[in-house]
Amino acid sequence: MKVTITAGNLGQGLQVVSRAVSSRTTLPILNNVLLQTADSGLQLTATNLEIGIRQVIPAEVQEEGGITVPARLLTDFVTAHPDEPLSMTLDRKTQSLAVKSNRFDANIRGIDPADFPPVPAGVEGRKVKVDQAELKDAIEQTVIAASSDEGRPVLTGVYVQLDGGKATFAATDGHRLAVKTVGVQAEPGEGETIVIPARALSELSRILKAADEGVEVTVGAQKNQVFFKTRDVELMSRLIEGTYPNYQQVIPGQSTTTITAKTQELLFTTKMVSLFSKDAANVVKFKAEGGKLTLTANTSEVGQNVAAVEAKIDGQDLQVAFNSKYLLDVLAIIGSDEVQLGFTGPLNPGLIKPVGKDNYLYIIMPVRVAM
Repeated sequence: MKVTITAGNLGQGLQVVSRAVSSRTTLPILNNVLLQTADSGLQLTATNLEIGIRQVIPAEVQEEGGITVPARLLTDFVTAHPDEPLSMTLDRKTQSLAVKSNRFDANIRGIDPADFPPVPAGVEGRKVKVDQAELKDAIEQTVIAASSDEGRPVLTGVYVQLDGGKATFAATDGHRLAVKTVGVQAEPGEGETIVIPARALSELSRILKAADEGVEVTVGAQKNQVFFKTRDVELMSRLIEGTYPNYQQVIPGQSTTTITAKTQELLFTTKMVSLFSKDAANVVKFKAEGGKLTLTANTSEVGQNVAAVEAKIDGQDLQVAFNSKYLLDVLAIIGSDEVQLGFTGPLNPGLIKPVGKDNYLYIIMPVRVAM
Protein backbone atom coordinates (compact mmCIF):
# COMPACT_ATOMS: atom_id res chain seq x y z
CA MET A 1 0.00 0.00 0.00
CA LYS A 2 1.23 3.47 -0.90
CA VAL A 3 -0.95 6.59 -0.81
CA THR A 4 -0.60 10.35 -0.62
CA ILE A 5 -3.22 12.21 1.40
CA THR A 6 -3.60 15.55 3.15
CA ALA A 7 -3.36 15.57 6.94
CA GLY A 8 -6.61 17.56 7.13
CA ASN A 9 -8.68 15.03 5.20
CA LEU A 10 -7.14 12.07 7.02
CA GLY A 11 -7.62 13.71 10.42
CA GLN A 12 -11.30 14.43 9.78
CA GLY A 13 -11.91 10.87 8.60
CA LEU A 14 -10.11 9.37 11.60
CA GLN A 15 -12.15 11.46 14.02
CA VAL A 16 -15.35 10.12 12.45
CA VAL A 17 -14.53 6.40 12.39
CA SER A 18 -12.67 6.45 15.73
CA ARG A 19 -16.03 6.87 17.44
CA ALA A 20 -16.47 3.14 16.91
CA VAL A 21 -13.09 2.17 18.33
CA SER A 22 -13.40 0.10 21.48
CA SER A 23 -12.14 1.83 24.64
CA ARG A 24 -12.22 -1.33 26.75
CA THR A 25 -11.29 -4.57 25.03
CA THR A 26 -9.07 -7.59 25.44
CA LEU A 27 -8.67 -7.80 21.66
CA PRO A 28 -5.80 -5.52 20.52
CA ILE A 29 -7.15 -5.44 16.96
CA LEU A 30 -10.25 -3.54 18.17
CA ASN A 31 -8.01 -0.64 19.23
CA ASN A 32 -6.99 -0.30 15.59
CA VAL A 33 -8.42 1.40 12.54
CA LEU A 34 -8.39 -0.45 9.23
CA LEU A 35 -6.83 1.46 6.31
CA GLN A 36 -7.58 0.09 2.84
CA THR A 37 -7.15 1.55 -0.61
CA ALA A 38 -10.35 2.05 -2.60
CA ASP A 39 -11.32 3.23 -6.08
CA SER A 40 -12.01 6.77 -4.84
CA GLY A 41 -9.27 7.06 -2.21
CA LEU A 42 -8.50 5.62 1.21
CA GLN A 43 -11.15 3.70 3.16
CA LEU A 44 -11.11 3.92 6.96
CA THR A 45 -13.02 1.38 9.08
CA ALA A 46 -13.40 0.90 12.85
CA THR A 47 -15.61 -1.36 14.96
CA ASN A 48 -16.21 -2.40 18.56
CA LEU A 49 -18.31 -5.41 17.41
CA GLU A 50 -21.51 -3.56 18.35
CA ILE A 51 -21.20 -0.72 15.85
CA GLY A 52 -18.96 -0.21 12.84
CA ILE A 53 -18.19 3.00 10.94
CA ARG A 54 -16.64 3.29 7.48
CA GLN A 55 -15.62 6.35 5.49
CA VAL A 56 -13.78 6.85 2.20
CA ILE A 57 -11.63 9.98 1.99
CA PRO A 58 -9.89 11.47 -1.07
CA ALA A 59 -6.36 10.18 -1.60
CA GLU A 60 -3.90 9.51 -4.41
CA VAL A 61 -3.29 5.76 -4.56
CA GLN A 62 0.06 4.63 -5.96
CA GLU A 63 -0.11 1.05 -4.70
CA GLU A 64 -3.06 -0.93 -3.36
CA GLY A 65 -3.14 -2.65 0.01
CA GLY A 66 -4.30 -2.43 3.61
CA ILE A 67 -3.15 -2.41 7.23
CA THR A 68 -4.60 -1.84 10.70
CA VAL A 69 -2.83 0.58 13.04
CA PRO A 70 -3.58 1.94 16.53
CA ALA A 71 -6.42 4.42 16.06
CA ARG A 72 -5.52 6.77 18.91
CA LEU A 73 -1.85 7.08 17.96
CA LEU A 74 -2.55 7.74 14.29
CA THR A 75 -5.39 10.17 15.09
CA ASP A 76 -3.34 12.14 17.61
CA PHE A 77 -0.37 12.33 15.22
CA VAL A 78 -2.37 13.37 12.17
CA THR A 79 -4.69 15.89 13.86
CA ALA A 80 -1.71 17.65 15.48
CA HIS A 81 0.14 17.72 12.16
CA PRO A 82 0.01 20.78 9.86
CA ASP A 83 -2.45 20.37 7.00
CA GLU A 84 0.00 19.28 4.33
CA PRO A 85 0.48 16.14 2.20
CA LEU A 86 1.40 12.90 3.93
CA SER A 87 2.93 9.89 2.24
CA MET A 88 1.91 6.55 3.74
CA THR A 89 3.75 3.40 2.69
CA LEU A 90 3.21 -0.13 4.00
CA ASP A 91 6.08 -2.52 4.60
CA ARG A 92 4.34 -5.89 4.25
CA LYS A 93 7.21 -7.87 5.78
CA THR A 94 7.18 -5.96 9.07
CA GLN A 95 3.50 -4.91 8.92
CA SER A 96 4.52 -1.32 9.69
CA LEU A 97 3.24 1.89 8.15
CA ALA A 98 5.66 4.67 7.27
CA VAL A 99 4.02 8.11 7.51
CA LYS A 100 6.21 10.84 6.06
CA SER A 101 5.87 14.59 5.62
CA ASN A 102 8.25 17.50 5.12
CA ARG A 103 9.28 17.43 8.79
CA PHE A 104 8.37 14.01 10.16
CA ASP A 105 9.23 10.42 9.35
CA ALA A 106 7.13 8.12 11.54
CA ASN A 107 6.81 4.34 11.52
CA ILE A 108 3.75 2.74 13.12
CA ARG A 109 3.57 -0.96 13.90
CA GLY A 110 0.34 -2.50 12.68
CA ILE A 111 -1.61 -5.77 12.63
CA ASP A 112 -2.49 -7.77 9.54
CA PRO A 113 -5.91 -6.68 8.21
CA ALA A 114 -6.88 -10.35 7.84
CA ASP A 115 -7.37 -10.38 11.63
CA PHE A 116 -9.75 -7.41 11.57
CA PRO A 117 -13.42 -8.31 12.29
CA PRO A 118 -15.56 -8.07 9.15
CA VAL A 119 -17.77 -4.98 8.93
CA PRO A 120 -20.56 -5.54 6.39
CA ALA A 121 -20.69 -3.14 3.46
CA GLY A 122 -24.47 -3.37 3.63
CA VAL A 123 -27.30 -5.66 4.61
CA GLU A 124 -30.18 -7.15 2.68
CA GLY A 125 -33.53 -5.86 3.83
CA ARG A 126 -36.13 -3.14 3.60
CA LYS A 127 -34.79 0.33 2.81
CA VAL A 128 -36.11 3.74 3.81
CA LYS A 129 -34.71 7.20 3.14
CA VAL A 130 -34.88 10.10 5.58
CA ASP A 131 -33.60 13.68 5.52
CA GLN A 132 -30.29 14.06 7.38
CA ALA A 133 -31.38 17.08 9.41
CA GLU A 134 -34.68 15.48 10.41
CA LEU A 135 -32.96 12.24 11.41
CA LYS A 136 -30.40 14.17 13.45
CA ASP A 137 -33.19 16.04 15.29
CA ALA A 138 -35.12 12.82 15.92
CA ILE A 139 -32.06 11.18 17.42
CA GLU A 140 -31.05 14.12 19.62
CA GLN A 141 -34.59 14.64 20.89
CA THR A 142 -35.08 11.00 21.91
CA VAL A 143 -31.74 9.56 23.04
CA ILE A 144 -31.80 11.92 26.04
CA ALA A 145 -34.59 9.77 27.51
CA ALA A 146 -32.92 6.39 26.94
CA SER A 147 -31.77 4.50 30.03
CA SER A 148 -28.14 3.88 30.97
CA ASP A 149 -29.08 0.91 33.17
CA GLU A 150 -27.80 -2.27 31.52
CA GLY A 151 -30.11 -4.24 33.82
CA ARG A 152 -32.90 -3.61 31.29
CA PRO A 153 -31.07 -3.67 27.95
CA VAL A 154 -34.13 -2.87 25.85
CA LEU A 155 -34.49 0.52 27.58
CA THR A 156 -30.92 1.47 26.62
CA GLY A 157 -32.14 1.64 23.04
CA VAL A 158 -34.49 3.78 20.99
CA TYR A 159 -37.65 2.10 19.75
CA VAL A 160 -38.27 2.85 16.06
CA GLN A 161 -41.53 2.06 14.31
CA LEU A 162 -41.60 2.23 10.51
CA ASP A 163 -45.13 2.55 9.22
CA GLY A 164 -45.89 3.74 5.72
CA GLY A 165 -44.37 7.14 5.08
CA LYS A 166 -43.33 7.88 8.66
CA ALA A 167 -40.94 6.69 11.33
CA THR A 168 -41.65 7.11 15.04
CA PHE A 169 -38.74 7.22 17.50
CA ALA A 170 -39.38 6.64 21.22
CA ALA A 171 -37.16 6.30 24.29
CA THR A 172 -37.80 6.04 28.02
CA ASP A 173 -35.85 5.35 31.21
CA GLY A 174 -38.94 5.03 33.39
CA HIS A 175 -38.75 8.63 34.60
CA ARG A 176 -39.31 10.34 31.25
CA LEU A 177 -40.39 9.57 27.72
CA ALA A 178 -39.52 11.21 24.40
CA VAL A 179 -41.41 10.54 21.15
CA LYS A 180 -40.60 12.02 17.73
CA THR A 181 -42.17 11.35 14.32
CA VAL A 182 -40.49 12.12 10.98
CA GLY A 183 -41.46 11.54 7.37
CA VAL A 184 -39.60 8.90 5.33
CA GLN A 185 -39.51 7.54 1.80
CA ALA A 186 -40.09 3.83 2.22
CA GLU A 187 -40.14 0.79 0.01
CA PRO A 188 -43.54 -0.94 -0.06
CA GLY A 189 -44.04 -3.39 2.76
CA GLU A 190 -45.58 -4.00 6.14
CA GLY A 191 -44.76 -1.84 9.15
CA GLU A 192 -42.00 -3.07 11.43
CA THR A 193 -40.39 -2.17 14.74
CA ILE A 194 -36.77 -2.32 15.91
CA VAL A 195 -34.77 -1.19 18.93
CA ILE A 196 -31.48 0.57 18.08
CA PRO A 197 -28.82 1.10 20.78
CA ALA A 198 -28.90 4.73 21.91
CA ARG A 199 -25.11 4.86 21.79
CA ALA A 200 -25.08 3.90 18.12
CA LEU A 201 -27.63 6.61 17.31
CA SER A 202 -25.65 9.18 19.30
CA GLU A 203 -22.57 8.39 17.22
CA LEU A 204 -24.64 8.61 14.05
CA SER A 205 -25.98 12.01 15.12
CA ARG A 206 -22.43 13.35 15.47
CA ILE A 207 -21.70 12.22 11.92
CA LEU A 208 -24.85 13.60 10.28
CA LYS A 209 -24.90 17.06 8.74
CA ALA A 210 -27.68 19.45 7.82
CA ALA A 211 -27.22 18.32 4.22
CA ASP A 212 -29.74 18.14 1.42
CA GLU A 213 -29.12 14.48 0.62
CA GLY A 214 -30.89 11.86 2.62
CA VAL A 215 -29.74 8.94 4.72
CA GLU A 216 -30.48 5.46 3.44
CA VAL A 217 -31.55 3.19 6.28
CA THR A 218 -31.67 -0.58 5.80
CA VAL A 219 -33.11 -2.94 8.39
CA GLY A 220 -31.55 -6.37 8.01
CA ALA A 221 -33.87 -9.15 6.93
CA GLN A 222 -32.97 -11.09 10.09
CA LYS A 223 -33.87 -8.07 12.27
CA ASN A 224 -30.47 -8.16 13.99
CA GLN A 225 -28.72 -5.28 12.20
CA VAL A 226 -29.45 -1.81 10.90
CA PHE A 227 -27.33 -0.02 8.31
CA PHE A 228 -27.11 3.77 7.77
CA LYS A 229 -25.52 5.19 4.63
CA THR A 230 -24.84 8.81 3.68
CA ARG A 231 -22.89 10.02 0.68
CA ASP A 232 -19.49 9.42 2.31
CA VAL A 233 -20.06 7.61 5.63
CA GLU A 234 -21.57 4.25 6.56
CA LEU A 235 -22.57 3.09 10.05
CA MET A 236 -23.69 -0.39 11.01
CA SER A 237 -25.21 -1.32 14.36
CA ARG A 238 -26.53 -4.45 16.01
CA LEU A 239 -30.13 -4.26 17.17
CA ILE A 240 -31.36 -4.92 20.71
CA GLU A 241 -33.57 -7.94 21.21
CA GLY A 242 -36.59 -7.79 23.49
CA THR A 243 -40.09 -6.37 23.77
CA TYR A 244 -40.27 -2.61 24.23
CA PRO A 245 -42.86 -1.43 26.80
CA ASN A 246 -46.12 0.11 25.59
CA TYR A 247 -45.20 3.77 26.01
CA GLN A 248 -48.51 4.99 24.60
CA GLN A 249 -50.31 4.22 27.85
CA VAL A 250 -48.35 6.81 29.84
CA ILE A 251 -49.11 9.73 27.52
CA PRO A 252 -51.56 11.95 29.44
CA GLY A 253 -54.88 13.08 28.04
CA GLN A 254 -56.45 16.55 28.15
CA SER A 255 -54.52 18.91 30.43
CA THR A 256 -56.20 20.73 33.30
CA THR A 257 -53.33 23.22 33.53
CA THR A 258 -51.39 24.52 30.53
CA ILE A 259 -48.30 26.71 30.76
CA THR A 260 -46.80 28.41 27.70
CA ALA A 261 -43.43 30.14 27.99
CA LYS A 262 -40.44 31.29 25.96
CA THR A 263 -38.12 28.31 25.66
CA GLN A 264 -34.85 30.13 26.24
CA GLU A 265 -36.21 32.10 29.19
CA LEU A 266 -37.54 28.98 30.88
CA LEU A 267 -34.26 27.17 30.14
CA PHE A 268 -32.14 29.97 31.63
CA THR A 269 -34.33 30.40 34.69
CA THR A 270 -34.50 26.66 35.41
CA LYS A 271 -30.73 26.40 35.06
CA MET A 272 -30.11 29.29 37.47
CA VAL A 273 -32.62 28.07 40.04
CA SER A 274 -31.36 24.48 39.83
CA LEU A 275 -27.93 25.57 41.05
CA PHE A 276 -29.49 25.53 44.51
CA SER A 277 -30.91 22.02 44.09
CA LYS A 278 -27.81 19.93 43.44
CA ASP A 279 -27.75 18.65 47.03
CA ALA A 280 -31.46 17.85 46.95
CA ALA A 281 -31.77 15.44 44.00
CA ASN A 282 -31.97 18.38 41.55
CA VAL A 283 -35.57 19.07 42.58
CA VAL A 284 -37.09 22.35 41.39
CA LYS A 285 -40.63 23.31 42.38
CA PHE A 286 -43.01 24.96 39.92
CA LYS A 287 -45.95 27.05 41.10
CA ALA A 288 -48.55 28.26 38.61
CA GLU A 289 -50.92 30.52 40.49
CA GLY A 290 -52.73 33.75 39.76
CA GLY A 291 -51.46 33.81 36.18
CA LYS A 292 -47.82 33.72 37.33
CA LEU A 293 -45.17 30.98 37.15
CA THR A 294 -42.63 30.76 39.98
CA LEU A 295 -39.66 28.40 40.26
CA THR A 296 -38.09 27.53 43.62
CA ALA A 297 -35.16 25.43 44.77
CA ASN A 298 -33.80 25.15 48.28
CA THR A 299 -31.59 23.01 50.46
CA SER A 300 -30.76 23.50 54.11
CA GLU A 301 -27.01 23.43 53.42
CA VAL A 302 -26.95 25.79 50.43
CA GLY A 303 -29.91 28.14 50.66
CA GLN A 304 -32.82 29.09 48.44
CA ASN A 305 -33.39 30.62 45.03
CA VAL A 306 -36.77 31.85 43.78
CA ALA A 307 -37.46 33.22 40.29
CA ALA A 308 -40.49 34.25 38.26
CA VAL A 309 -40.94 33.37 34.60
CA GLU A 310 -43.16 35.26 32.20
CA ALA A 311 -45.72 32.72 31.00
CA LYS A 312 -49.30 32.26 29.87
CA ILE A 313 -51.22 29.99 32.24
CA ASP A 314 -54.58 28.44 31.38
CA GLY A 315 -56.66 26.27 33.68
CA GLN A 316 -56.28 25.35 37.32
CA ASP A 317 -53.59 26.59 39.70
CA LEU A 318 -50.86 24.02 40.19
CA GLN A 319 -47.84 23.19 42.32
CA VAL A 320 -45.52 20.47 41.00
CA ALA A 321 -41.87 19.45 41.36
CA PHE A 322 -39.42 17.94 38.86
CA ASN A 323 -35.89 16.70 38.60
CA SER A 324 -34.48 19.78 36.90
CA LYS A 325 -32.00 17.76 34.81
CA TYR A 326 -34.83 16.06 32.95
CA LEU A 327 -36.40 19.43 32.16
CA LEU A 328 -33.12 21.09 31.16
CA ASP A 329 -32.32 18.22 28.79
CA VAL A 330 -35.47 18.72 26.75
CA LEU A 331 -35.48 22.53 26.79
CA ALA A 332 -31.97 22.52 25.35
CA ILE A 333 -32.95 20.50 22.25
CA ILE A 334 -36.69 21.08 21.73
CA GLY A 335 -36.04 23.42 18.80
CA SER A 336 -38.88 25.94 19.14
CA ASP A 337 -39.17 29.53 20.37
CA GLU A 338 -41.99 28.64 22.74
CA VAL A 339 -42.72 25.54 24.78
CA GLN A 340 -45.96 24.27 26.27
CA LEU A 341 -46.25 22.29 29.51
CA GLY A 342 -49.48 20.43 30.20
CA PHE A 343 -50.56 18.89 33.53
CA THR A 344 -53.48 16.90 34.91
CA GLY A 345 -52.39 17.22 38.55
CA PRO A 346 -49.29 17.50 40.74
CA LEU A 347 -48.59 13.77 40.84
CA ASN A 348 -49.41 12.88 37.24
CA PRO A 349 -46.94 12.93 34.31
CA GLY A 350 -46.37 16.32 32.70
CA LEU A 351 -46.49 16.73 28.93
CA ILE A 352 -43.96 19.03 27.25
CA LYS A 353 -44.09 19.88 23.56
CA PRO A 354 -42.93 22.62 21.17
CA VAL A 355 -45.49 25.27 20.30
CA GLY A 356 -46.44 25.13 16.63
CA LYS A 357 -45.22 21.56 16.08
CA ASP A 358 -47.12 18.34 16.62
CA ASN A 359 -44.39 15.79 15.82
CA TYR A 360 -42.62 15.77 19.21
CA LEU A 361 -43.62 15.22 22.81
CA TYR A 362 -41.76 14.67 26.06
CA ILE A 363 -43.26 13.21 29.21
CA ILE A 364 -41.69 13.84 32.60
CA MET A 365 -42.66 12.22 35.89
CA PRO A 366 -43.09 14.60 38.85
CA VAL A 367 -41.25 14.25 42.16
CA ARG A 368 -43.28 13.88 45.33
CA VAL A 369 -42.11 16.57 47.78
CA ALA A 370 -43.61 18.73 50.49
CA MET A 371 -44.78 22.02 49.00
